[in-house]
Amino acid sequence: MLVADKETAMSPISSLVIDIEAALQDADGERRTILLHRITNLFIEQLPDLNDDHVSVFDEVILCLAAEIELAARIELSEKLADLTRGPRQTVQNLALDEEIRVARPILERSPCVDSSNLVVIAQKRPEAFLEAVSRRKRLPSQVTDILAQRGGDAVIDRILRNSSLELSELGLRALADRATTDTKLYRALKSRPDLALRHIGAILEAAKQKARGEIRDLTDQIELIDHAIDVGAAAVMINPAILEMADYVKPESADEAFHFSRAPREAEVVALINHGRINEALAAIAHLAGLPRETVKHAFGSPHFDPILFIMRAIDFQWSSFLSLLKAKNGGSLSQALHDSAFSSFHALSLSTARRVMRFISARTAA
Repeated sequence: MLVADKETAMSPISSLVIDIEAALQDADGERRTILLHRITNLFIEQLPDLNDDHVSVFDEVILCLAAEIELAARIELSEKLADLTRGPRQTVQNLALDEEIRVARPILERSPCVDSSNLVVIAQKRPEAFLEAVSRRKRLPSQVTDILAQRGGDAVIDRILRNSSLELSELGLRALADRATTDTKLYRALKSRPDLALRHIGAILEAAKQKARGEIRDLTDQIELIDHAIDVGAAAVMINPAILEMADYVKPESADEAFHFSRAPREAEVVALINHGRINEALAAIAHLAGLPRETVKHAFGSPHFDPILFIMRAIDFQWSSFLSLLKAKNGGSLSQALHDSAFSSFHALSLSTARRVMRFISARTAA
């Protein structure tokens, strides 16, 4: 007798025992489906008042009734159970592992009762539709997200990057970094997540350059020329194509702004100028140190993006704190947290050698 020993504790279900046993013997499954509907609704209605033993009994009954029902009924059951915080765990696992995505999807996307071990199995072995469903969950442990980062398609990766609640280990981040070397869209998406970009954008850029070196090394024996071209190209394309677009006309400085320097300004002196609001003089000092026309530096400072002035500040080997002071001046004295984090990650991802090569390229182009 199914659940007969729990009739006293489970009075709401005890009256259905005979119907349950009859339904389990039903060859065509019609009675089974009808009873499953009744039992499931009863479970959901009484769930707030049920203890763990009661939930366990319902779980056994629902699991038995759902074993051989038609597809539409299993899809309906999955939808009903997906949002329960105390769902019947065995039934939920069974639905999550269903090979029909229409049955598994509601559970995979929403149910908090799915075991992490089952999510790992699904992420490892199931096709893309299942991975997409798993990637829609509000939270995921890193062991699942790491697998999605390796196996998932564009839609899966996009959701991982947009949901900062999804954990990623170093393994998962490396998987994304490897993919980003051939996917500029993914690179930019990574850059938008400071928690990811800070550790990995530099690695992505370097991986991309190494790949390019391997592909074109046979074209010439001038290794330095290859390295120079790759650094400039990587900086321009991977970080911000607008970095090389500084040719717009900028009005020359007036006579009273024609600052002269008898020696190279020190970094602390430039920062003091910035902090005292003497921005034009600070930009002139930066131009002097960078060997660039002052109009070019002014143009970079006035750009909607911080990348142009970032390259210049990195090329003259100024510290992050100095760049931050200039960036605050550029943005009216304060920065949003998002802009601060994006600038911080970009600054530390850009190497001194790459910045200087790009500046030499811009200097030569400006002179020409």
